[in-house]
Amino acid sequence: MKLKYGVLVVDDDETLAQDTKHCLEHYSEIDLEIDICLDSSEVISCLSRKNKCYDLILLDIKMPKLSGTEVLQLIKKGFPDIHVIIISAYLDEYSRDELIRLGAYAVFEKPCDYHKVKEYIRHAIDDIEITNIRIKGLDLRKALYQVAKELIFKALRRNDWHLEKTSKNLNITRWCLDRWMKKLYIKKTGSQEPGKV
Repeated sequence: MKLKYGVLVVDDDETLAQDTKHCLEHYSEIDLEIDICLDSSEVISCLSRKNKCYDLILLDIKMPKLSGTEVLQLIKKGFPDIHVIIISAYLDEYSRDELIRLGAYAVFEKPCDYHKVKEYIRHAIDDIEITNIRIKGLDLRKALYQVAKELIFKALRRNDWHLEKTSKNLNITRWCLDRWMKKLYIKKTGSQEPGKV
């Protein structure tokens, strides 16, 4: 039996929101239950409903009332486990990096390749599934994080804290290494041992 995952599309343009929903509804690999929120100021109340549970949010940036950046910060403060994918026509390299720093799972520029968006949705769902696994009181997420932290520390030390070499050594992208370092509170402190953020 397939699990159903809740997705909230947040975009003030109803046509674009409906197009996104339509595109994702035909994603047969994952069973998605998709809702739309056209008003950025109502996102938190949508997430707070007791009869709804969202795993993933597709969020526009340029919206009236609250900007997507403000909404992202509110989501990460109140619902840190929800993955947020940004889809916006108004991006530059600075804003892309800033959105990732604020907790966006991925950032896409409109018009975007929905096959690529679906790929990132699959990755996000995989993360959610790993996070939700618990066996007889053993929190596999904590175990995974501890193993990942030790592995990354060893690789960083072995490569003299050179991030490009470390990502190649671990056979992951630099972006993925940055995400893990952020998730595990690892920061590069020159040639010193890692510090806590």
